[in-house]
Amino acid sequence: MWRPNKDRLVKVRLHNQGEDVETPWAEDLGPIEAGRLVRLGNVPFLHAKPTYGDVIAVVPDASDGMLTWDAAGVGFEDIGTRIEQDDGRWVVVIDYGPRPGRGDFDTVFKELDTAGEKIDVAVEGAFIRHDTQAARAYLAVPATMTVEDVMAWLRSAVSSIDLTLVHPVDEP
Repeated sequence: MWRPNKDRLVKVRLHNQGEDVETPWAEDLGPIEAGRLVRLGNVPFLHAKPTYGDVIAVVPDASDGMLTWDAAGVGFEDIGTRIEQDDGRWVVVIDYGPRPGRGDFDTVFKELDTAGEKIDVAVEGAFIRHDTQAARAYLAVPATMTVEDVMAWLRSAVSSIDLTLVHPVDEP
Protein backbone atom coordinates (compact mmCIF):
# COMPACT_ATOMS: atom_id res chain seq x y z
CA MET A 1 0.00 0.00 0.00
CA TRP A 2 1.23 3.49 -0.84
CA ARG A 3 2.35 5.48 2.19
CA PRO A 4 2.93 9.24 2.08
CA ASN A 5 6.50 10.51 2.22
CA LYS A 6 6.58 12.20 5.63
CA ASP A 7 9.22 14.67 4.44
CA ARG A 8 6.78 16.04 1.86
CA LEU A 9 3.60 16.23 3.96
CA VAL A 10 1.54 19.41 3.91
CA LYS A 11 -1.81 20.27 5.43
CA VAL A 12 -4.47 21.02 2.84
CA ARG A 13 -7.95 22.41 3.24
CA LEU A 14 -10.87 20.61 1.61
CA HIS A 15 -14.25 22.29 1.38
CA ASN A 16 -17.34 22.63 -0.77
CA GLN A 17 -17.99 26.30 -1.43
CA GLY A 18 -16.91 27.17 2.11
CA GLU A 19 -18.86 24.30 3.79
CA ASP A 20 -17.66 20.95 5.13
CA VAL A 21 -14.17 22.26 5.84
CA GLU A 22 -11.50 19.77 6.93
CA THR A 23 -7.73 19.70 6.83
CA PRO A 24 -6.13 16.34 6.00
CA TRP A 25 -2.45 15.69 5.39
CA ALA A 26 -1.28 15.25 1.82
CA GLU A 27 2.00 14.50 0.09
CA ASP A 28 3.19 17.46 -1.99
CA LEU A 29 3.87 16.18 -5.52
CA GLY A 30 5.04 19.49 -6.90
CA PRO A 31 3.97 22.66 -8.62
CA ILE A 32 1.46 23.05 -11.43
CA GLU A 33 0.46 26.21 -13.28
CA ALA A 34 -1.92 27.63 -10.67
CA GLY A 35 -0.94 25.72 -7.52
CA ARG A 36 0.33 22.29 -6.53
CA LEU A 37 -0.56 18.65 -6.95
CA VAL A 38 -0.95 16.64 -3.74
CA ARG A 39 -1.87 13.03 -2.90
CA LEU A 40 -4.16 12.70 0.10
CA GLY A 41 -2.58 10.83 3.00
CA ASN A 42 -5.72 10.68 5.18
CA VAL A 43 -9.29 9.43 4.79
CA PRO A 44 -11.39 12.62 5.04
CA PHE A 45 -14.53 12.45 7.18
CA LEU A 46 -16.67 15.07 5.43
CA HIS A 47 -15.84 14.20 1.82
CA ALA A 48 -16.36 10.71 0.36
CA LYS A 49 -14.16 11.84 -2.51
CA PRO A 50 -11.37 12.75 -2.75
CA THR A 51 -10.03 10.16 -0.34
CA TYR A 52 -6.77 8.49 0.66
CA GLY A 53 -4.44 8.14 -2.33
CA ASP A 54 -6.34 10.47 -4.67
CA VAL A 55 -4.34 13.24 -6.36
CA ILE A 56 -5.91 16.70 -6.37
CA ALA A 57 -4.89 20.18 -7.48
CA VAL A 58 -4.73 22.69 -4.64
CA VAL A 59 -4.26 26.43 -4.77
CA PRO A 60 -3.14 28.86 -2.08
CA ASP A 61 -6.14 30.47 -0.37
CA ALA A 62 -6.17 34.23 -0.93
CA SER A 63 -6.85 34.97 2.75
CA ASP A 64 -4.24 32.80 4.48
CA GLY A 65 -2.15 31.03 1.82
CA MET A 66 -3.22 27.52 2.90
CA LEU A 67 -3.30 25.03 0.03
CA THR A 68 -7.00 24.54 -0.69
CA TRP A 69 -9.28 22.30 -2.76
CA ASP A 70 -12.91 23.24 -3.41
CA ALA A 71 -15.49 20.69 -4.59
CA ALA A 72 -17.12 23.76 -6.18
CA GLY A 73 -20.64 22.45 -5.70
CA VAL A 74 -20.08 19.48 -7.98
CA GLY A 75 -22.37 16.55 -7.12
CA PHE A 76 -20.89 13.22 -6.05
CA GLU A 77 -21.67 11.60 -9.40
CA ASP A 78 -19.41 14.17 -11.11
CA ILE A 79 -16.76 14.66 -8.38
CA GLY A 80 -14.22 12.86 -10.57
CA THR A 81 -14.01 16.06 -12.61
CA ARG A 82 -12.44 17.72 -9.54
CA ILE A 83 -9.86 14.94 -8.99
CA GLU A 84 -6.65 14.81 -11.01
CA GLN A 85 -5.97 11.10 -10.40
CA ASP A 86 -8.48 8.78 -8.75
CA ASP A 87 -6.69 6.08 -6.72
CA GLY A 88 -9.77 3.88 -7.05
CA ARG A 89 -10.80 3.81 -3.40
CA TRP A 90 -14.20 4.22 -1.82
CA VAL A 91 -15.15 4.83 1.80
CA VAL A 92 -16.61 2.44 4.37
CA VAL A 93 -17.52 3.78 7.81
CA ILE A 94 -17.71 1.48 10.84
CA ASP A 95 -18.41 1.87 14.52
CA TYR A 96 -16.34 -0.47 16.64
CA GLY A 97 -15.38 -1.28 20.17
CA PRO A 98 -13.28 -3.84 22.01
CA ARG A 99 -15.06 -7.01 23.02
CA PRO A 100 -15.23 -7.37 26.81
CA GLY A 101 -11.87 -8.52 28.15
CA ARG A 102 -10.22 -8.26 24.72
CA GLY A 103 -8.24 -5.04 25.09
CA ASP A 104 -8.77 -1.33 24.89
CA PHE A 105 -9.48 1.07 22.03
CA ASP A 106 -5.79 1.63 21.26
CA THR A 107 -5.12 -2.10 21.03
CA VAL A 108 -8.16 -2.75 18.84
CA PHE A 109 -7.37 0.20 16.55
CA LYS A 110 -3.77 -1.00 16.09
CA GLU A 111 -5.09 -4.46 15.16
CA LEU A 112 -7.55 -2.89 12.72
CA ASP A 113 -4.86 -0.68 11.15
CA THR A 114 -2.35 -3.53 10.84
CA ALA A 115 -4.97 -5.81 9.28
CA GLY A 116 -5.91 -3.04 6.85
CA GLU A 117 -2.33 -2.64 5.66
CA LYS A 118 -2.25 -6.32 4.72
CA ILE A 119 -5.12 -5.92 2.26
CA ASP A 120 -4.45 -2.36 1.04
CA VAL A 121 -7.16 -0.71 3.17
CA ALA A 122 -6.31 2.66 4.71
CA VAL A 123 -7.80 3.04 8.21
CA GLU A 124 -8.51 6.42 9.81
CA GLY A 125 -9.74 6.71 13.38
CA ALA A 126 -12.46 9.36 13.72
CA PHE A 127 -13.42 9.43 17.41
CA ILE A 128 -13.81 7.37 20.57
CA ARG A 129 -16.81 7.62 22.90
CA HIS A 130 -15.67 6.10 26.16
CA ASP A 131 -19.10 6.59 27.74
CA THR A 132 -20.71 4.24 25.19
CA GLN A 133 -17.63 2.09 24.54
CA ALA A 134 -17.82 2.84 20.81
CA ALA A 135 -15.46 4.37 18.29
CA ARG A 136 -15.70 5.22 14.60
CA ALA A 137 -13.25 4.52 11.80
CA TYR A 138 -13.25 5.47 8.13
CA LEU A 139 -11.74 2.96 5.71
CA ALA A 140 -10.50 3.77 2.21
CA VAL A 141 -11.15 0.50 0.42
CA PRO A 142 -9.81 -0.61 -3.00
CA ALA A 143 -12.45 -0.66 -5.73
CA THR A 144 -11.92 -4.41 -6.10
CA MET A 145 -13.54 -5.05 -2.69
CA THR A 146 -17.26 -5.14 -1.90
CA VAL A 147 -18.96 -4.27 1.38
CA GLU A 148 -19.29 -7.99 2.01
CA ASP A 149 -15.53 -8.45 1.44
CA VAL A 150 -14.74 -5.66 3.90
CA MET A 151 -17.06 -6.97 6.60
CA ALA A 152 -15.78 -10.56 6.19
CA TRP A 153 -12.21 -9.28 6.43
CA LEU A 154 -13.00 -7.30 9.57
CA ARG A 155 -14.66 -10.25 11.27
CA SER A 156 -11.82 -12.64 10.45
CA ALA A 157 -8.81 -10.36 10.89
CA VAL A 158 -9.71 -8.52 14.09
CA SER A 159 -11.34 -10.99 16.46
CA SER A 160 -11.25 -8.60 19.43
CA ILE A 161 -13.68 -6.15 17.82
CA ASP A 162 -17.43 -5.60 17.96
CA LEU A 163 -18.46 -3.71 14.86
CA THR A 164 -21.38 -2.07 13.12
CA LEU A 165 -21.47 -0.99 9.49
CA VAL A 166 -22.43 2.70 9.34
CA HIS A 167 -21.84 3.41 5.62
CA PRO A 168 -22.82 2.25 3.11
CA VAL A 169 -26.07 0.70 4.28
CA ASP A 170 -28.95 -0.59 2.19
CA GLU A 171 -32.07 1.50 2.02
CA PRO A 172 -35.07 -0.14 3.78
